[in-house]
Amino acid sequence: MTRLIKIIFFSVMLFASSIVFSSIVFTIPAVIFSEDWIFSLKDIFPEMKSDRTISYIVNDKIIYSEKELSKILYGLMSSYYSDFDLVFEESTVTVVYKNESPDIDVHYIDLESFLQQKIKEYDNSLTVNSIDLKVLPEKVLSAEVIKIFQSYDKLYLSLNIKDDKNNQKVLTVIANVSKYEEVLVYSKDLTRGTMLNEELTEPATKNVLTINNKPVDVELLRSGSYELTKDVKKGEIVDSTYLKRIPDVKAGDIVTVLVEFEGIKVSTLARAMTNANFGDTLSVRNVESGNIITGKLKEGPILLVSLGGL
Repeated sequence: MTRLIKIIFFSVMLFASSIVFSSIVFTIPAVIFSEDWIFSLKDIFPEMKSDRTISYIVNDKIIYSEKELSKILYGLMSSYYSDFDLVFEESTVTVVYKNESPDIDVHYIDLESFLQQKIKEYDNSLTVNSIDLKVLPEKVLSAEVIKIFQSYDKLYLSLNIKDDKNNQKVLTVIANVSKYEEVLVYSKDLTRGTMLNEELTEPATKNVLTINNKPVDVELLRSGSYELTKDVKKGEIVDSTYLKRIPDVKAGDIVTVLVEFEGIKVSTLARAMTNANFGDTLSVRNVESGNIITGKLKEGPILLVSLGGL
C-alpha cells in the first residue's frame, strides 16, 4: 500500500514538472523593426512558421502599451501554442518601419502651438496671452481637446493626452485670453447729474473680457436722454448702470389723452402722475374730472387709450 502511494506521488510530481517546464517563454523587445508597412507576428518572432497580421504601420511607427500588445498576442498565439508566456523588456513597445535605417524618429507634439491652434478654432477673435503648461508632461505623443469652457478672460481646456510612456491621462490646461473691441469711453472728467451726449464720449479699444458693464443705447445717447448718476473720469468706459434715463414726461406735466372707442375718438388734457418715457404705460389724472386714465405714452406727448371712456 505504501509503495503504491509513493508511485502515485512521484507520478503526480513528474506530471506537474512537465507542465511547468514545458511552458514556452517569448520575450518582446522594446523596439521592433518591420521591413514593410505591415506589423505581424514574424516581426517579433522570425522563427515562427506561421504568420498573422497584427496591424498596419501609419506615420512610420506604432506605440503599444504592454497591456495592449499582450492582449493582442495572447489572442493570436493561442492558436499555435497551448502553453506559453510573454515577457516584455519595457512597459511600452515601439514598432518602426525600418526603411533602410534603424533609427527611431519619434515626433512629439508642440503643445503650445497645438493649443494656440485649438483656441483659434474655438474663437478666432481671441488673443492668447499665456497658457499654463505646468500640469502637462514634457513629452506628449498625442493630444485631443475634449472640452473648452470659458469664464471671462480664462479658457479651461480639457485634454486627453498620451505621454512618451504611452500612459493616457485627462488633464485641464488654463489659458489667459483677451478680446479687443471698440467701446465708448468718457472724453473728459464729468460730474454727477451731467446730461450726457455724444460729444462727451469717444471710441476706444478695450479688452472686453475684463469688463463687466452694460452697454448704452447709442440712439438715446445721441438724443441726450441720459444723465450721470456718479462722477466719472476721462477714459472710463460708459456703463449704463451709472446712467439715468431722462424722462420724456415728468410727473405734473400736461399731456393730451386720445381715447378710441368703437370708431369714436375723444381727446382731453390730463396731468402725468409719474415720470415716463415714450413707450411706457402711464397713468394720468384728467384736469377737469379728476378721473385717472391709463394708456400708452407716445411722442407728442400723447397718451393713447384704445378702449374705455373718460
